[in-house]
Amino acid sequence: MLGLTLELSGIFSFFRIPYNSLLMDTYLFPPKTTLIGMIGASIGWEEREFLKITKKSQYGLIIKNPGERVSETAVIFKNERTPVYPLTKNMNYKPIYKAFFTCEDDELVKLAYKYLQNPNHVLSMGESENLFYPKKPNFVKLFEVESVNVDNLTCLIPSSVYNEYVKGISPINKDLIPPYEVRIPIDFVGKEKNRRSVLKRVYCHYGVQLNLKNPLEVYKFGEDAVYLF
Repeated sequence: MLGLTLELSGIFSFFRIPYNSLLMDTYLFPPKTTLIGMIGASIGWEEREFLKITKKSQYGLIIKNPGERVSETAVIFKNERTPVYPLTKNMNYKPIYKAFFTCEDDELVKLAYKYLQNPNHVLSMGESENLFYPKKPNFVKLFEVESVNVDNLTCLIPSSVYNEYVKGISPINKDLIPPYEVRIPIDFVGKEKNRRSVLKRVYCHYGVQLNLKNPLEVYKFGEDAVYLF
């Protein structure tokens, strides 16, 4: 099986949490749908192709540096009789991620590898104004992926796996973010106006190693062992 690793970086990133309405808040990291969207933009997929590939692909992610959380607040003014409501938006400043992608179709993985290096559309870190700035030319790499058993991990994992396997954590950086649970979009169902995201509970973290009770089968991309979902 073939797979890709992508080192993602930018000045700002914004990955909107879909179930927040009063605050424009962001995930700490790009969810699966964002990564597939970046790949789709590079190749030039239509929406139908994006939705199809999202179901056939697997994703993993390591937060290399969460950056800093920054906020901006704007006030929308309509007229003198309309109440004024401030609107606050949270963003990640100078984050770095390492994302992992595989698909049932090896030819599609090769195609993604080709077009990520010379994309059809400008790539962004969530919103279109948050441009993707690769730190080095070879930000995307192609690997022959193999399964391995491990007793520790540094990647995101689904909550069900976390609850069954994790026995504790060990710090690996001076600065760290302990594991916490979030719901992220991994797919979509419905059509047009009735389309909604399918959410999955995962644990994210930074600067810690997850120690496992028992060996867990994961996938190895070069030196990185990652749980895919």
